[in-house]
Amino acid sequence: MLYDFLHNAVERHLIETRPLLLQLDDDLIHSKPTPEVREMGEVALHLLRSLEYYLRGLSQEIWESAPYTLEKYGTIESLSDLVEEVFERAMSYMKQLSTSDLSVTINSFNRPATVGEILLEMLEHSIHHRGQLTVYFRLLGIKPETIAYII
Repeated sequence: MLYDFLHNAVERHLIETRPLLLQLDDDLIHSKPTPEVREMGEVALHLLRSLEYYLRGLSQEIWESAPYTLEKYGTIESLSDLVEEVFERAMSYMKQLSTSDLSVTINSFNRPATVGEILLEMLEHSIHHRGQLTVYFRLLGIKPETIAYII
């Protein structure tokens, strides 16, 4: 039951996040709503890198950040392709995990945590950056894509 809940939450998060990332265009990727923050494209790439980092780490024990940079993914065409590739890999990694994996403890970080806790942290982290992008859109006077919340 917990596996199904987390699997569905990850899948729903990807479905809800895709339109926001694809709302970026070639100008917005390099935009900042204020001078001291990261470019919107860098926030999007960080969100993608972290999703892949967590899920590849949990499913394949490869704990390396992907080298996504604005130099390589600085156009909406390249970023859109990356979004689709990462989201497809994310669901593939998720399918490699099983119910019994959720209670496995990983001792490699600041504190021991189960795979289930790490998946929840991954979602929290990604939702944080999705919210950051939503605020950036609004600060730039752009209505962000709507997320169909339950209420």
